[in-house]
Amino acid sequence: MDLVRTDPAITTPVMFENPADFTRKTQVFDRGSWLTKGKEVQPDVPKIFGGLPGNLPKNRLGLAKWLGSKENPLTARVAVNRFWEQIFGVGLVETLEDFGTQGFTPSNPELLDFLATRFMNEYNWQPKELLKEIVMSATYQQDSKANAALLEKDPMNRFLARGPRVRLNAEQIRDQALLVSGLLSYKMYGKSVMPYQPDGIWNSPYSGMSWRLSDGEDQWRRAVYTYWRRSGPYPSLMTFDGGSREVCLARRIRTNTPLQALTTMNDPVYVECSKFLAKRMLQENGDTEAQIRKGYRLALSRDITPQKLEVLLSFYQNTYKTYQQKPKEADKLLGICKDDAIKPKNIPSTAAMTMVASAILNLDEFITKQ
Repeated sequence: MDLVRTDPAITTPVMFENPADFTRKTQVFDRGSWLTKGKEVQPDVPKIFGGLPGNLPKNRLGLAKWLGSKENPLTARVAVNRFWEQIFGVGLVETLEDFGTQGFTPSNPELLDFLATRFMNEYNWQPKELLKEIVMSATYQQDSKANAALLEKDPMNRFLARGPRVRLNAEQIRDQALLVSGLLSYKMYGKSVMPYQPDGIWNSPYSGMSWRLSDGEDQWRRAVYTYWRRSGPYPSLMTFDGGSREVCLARRIRTNTPLQALTTMNDPVYVECSKFLAKRMLQENGDTEAQIRKGYRLALSRDITPQKLEVLLSFYQNTYKTYQQKPKEADKLLGICKDDAIKPKNIPSTAAMTMVASAILNLDEFITKQ
């Protein structure tokens, strides 16, 4: 009772189970009527799962121990299914939010059971060991290319005859662009930050809150640190199917819309990433071809093919001529962000390379895991 009366303002609050005399009785309502009470019921788990072991108390502590015990067949399977979904894009049970009889059946129940058993018994619930086994498997390391026969037999790749090919999630797309451009901040912890966002998103007659652009490296921190307001969520993340957090979301549904391309081509965050990636490209000694090769390698970790190099080089040359004729447009492009770290000697060349960098950051292979 002393703990109940303690002022939490001056001590650290601790969650604990109510004593027995605080516990209310829970009874069955006869025919659903709360006025007609039936027999009293006690805390327990569904009998189909075997029930709580006899040595465990029937409270939250007992439930927690049962959830992580080998007698519970569900926890390891749900965990393995979620890890599988993060790697392959679709879980062995596609409906992450419904693992029961009303959800989808496992595409490979034997594999699900095998990985769940190893996760519990051999890996001792260590996710890194499980993830290592999955990504080093021959199944994961397959090429994602599909031929007509595979698409006809298994269009959704549920039988894993080819490697996964899925679009990255909203946070990964933004963080990857920041990383490749050299802007990503590795600062950890702390308060939420406010990167670039269009004006007017937070306009409300009931609140005086406003979006105040963060200073310095805070505006380039990972997307997980972005300030989130449920009535006005960060728009570019929402465009890529980020949750609004108004309700619990167990699984994000991936979409493919024109707004996504418009975001990565025009959002100030991505324009700034293009500008700084262009700066890294222009630091390469050599001709324009060498600079484009470097940008492609930075973004995709492999060398560019001759066909793609020809396309990007032609794009650079045409854009360079345009900016030579319209220098104000080049100034407008390079001045879209408030940072003045880039002060190019050849503005048309830098603007043209910025457009090439933007094209690289908008490649399907850049925002798609394949």
